[in-house]
Amino acid sequence: MAHAHIGVLVTSLLTGETLFAQRERQLFVPASNQKMLTAAVAARKLGWDYRFTTRVLATGPVRADGRLDGDLIVVGGGDPTINPRHPDRWAALDRWAAAIAARGVRIVGGHLIGDDNAFAEPGWGSGWSWDDLAAGYGAPIGALQYHEDEVEVMVGPGMTAGAPAVILLSPYGSGLLVDNQAITVAEGQPTRLAVERMPGSIFLTVRGQVAAGAPARTLAASVDNPTRLFVNAFREALERHGVAVAGSAVDIDEADAVPDVSKAVVWIEDRSAPLYEIVDVLLKWSRNEYGETLLWALTPPGQPASEAAGLRVLRESLTGDFGLEPGSFGAFDGSGLSRYDMVSPDAFVRLLTAIWHDPPMLGPFRSALPVAGRSGSLESRMTGTPAEGRVWAKTGSMFNIRSVSGYLLTADEEPLAVSLLANTYTVPSAEIERLMDDVLVALARFSRTTR
Repeated sequence: MAHAHIGVLVTSLLTGETLFAQRERQLFVPASNQKMLTAAVAARKLGWDYRFTTRVLATGPVRADGRLDGDLIVVGGGDPTINPRHPDRWAALDRWAAAIAARGVRIVGGHLIGDDNAFAEPGWGSGWSWDDLAAGYGAPIGALQYHEDEVEVMVGPGMTAGAPAVILLSPYGSGLLVDNQAITVAEGQPTRLAVERMPGSIFLTVRGQVAAGAPARTLAASVDNPTRLFVNAFREALERHGVAVAGSAVDIDEADAVPDVSKAVVWIEDRSAPLYEIVDVLLKWSRNEYGETLLWALTPPGQPASEAAGLRVLRESLTGDFGLEPGSFGAFDGSGLSRYDMVSPDAFVRLLTAIWHDPPMLGPFRSALPVAGRSGSLESRMTGTPAEGRVWAKTGSMFNIRSVSGYLLTADEEPLAVSLLANTYTVPSAEIERLMDDVLVALARFSRTTR
């Protein structure tokens, strides 16, 4: 590992003593450790009980025959929680549809319009690699988000070797068109699949091979337009509850005319899951769209949410509220998918220390972190070691980048703040993860009173 760039900082949260330091003030690409910065600032600026708001408006009256004389408009505020990770929120569209049907509506005479103007476009992070944008983890965000802005691409074998693979997208209504370049190969051959899509294109290319008789594989692909996916899903929910839409389900930017909302009536005002639940998913399962959504939500009121506005608040808060040195980090997105991001181990330890000494911040923040051998991205790491259940830390991973930063209890129950960052190595990433795990296990064994 002589060519690797590795930074480490370990400090005591009881005494402030530095127990170990190596390149602790140098800058590293942090990968998903960046999400801790976003989560901390969002909690400080928005509050743990913050919720995103979505409204459903009707632009006309309901006639006696059940026809809405006008459009149905969904005005988004960025809620990322309408997906299966939040079982109660996953049923939100059906609840809205049931409420609309209860008003006696049987047909929407106009269009179903998704108003996503609360968020600027395009919804990607600065410095994201173009070849990440087709994958589910590279999905753009928007003011209207459904199913994490991605589709499941199920790929199964054809009847015989040489036949095209069988592909199914779920949920319906993504707006993507599949270019199937995956073939069926002989039984027993390896299955290798990949998805590709150029930014701004609706054509999703599926390449590779799947063995005859093999079980289907499921990949995650980003959608081109989250709003289109949202309104199509809402249209389906309305149909399930007996409400037809005579017009189209469209993004407001694609509507033939700007709807007149001067006399519109708010029929539904929906609130997302609270911020503490959103941060739990963000840190435990490292969902990039959650990180970007929280960053954009930091935009001051009165302007469309944007990355640039959110980053200004993030940078000011990290230095002013959490005591990070201005030169110790460079934030360019909210999730860490950007290779422009730069953070030092010292910056992460300062953040963790500030949170540790702020009890209202510490409880929800630490409970959202993965736990060694127990939960999240650390569930299968350090099991059966002294570190199991005693390390609360965020992981990060990209090509030739690994990171882990968080809290740890020693054998003496002494709390430590730890940051381990590794960049530009040539060994397999699994070796870097084992090295980091060995360090955390050694720290969990550490005792000042016994040898």
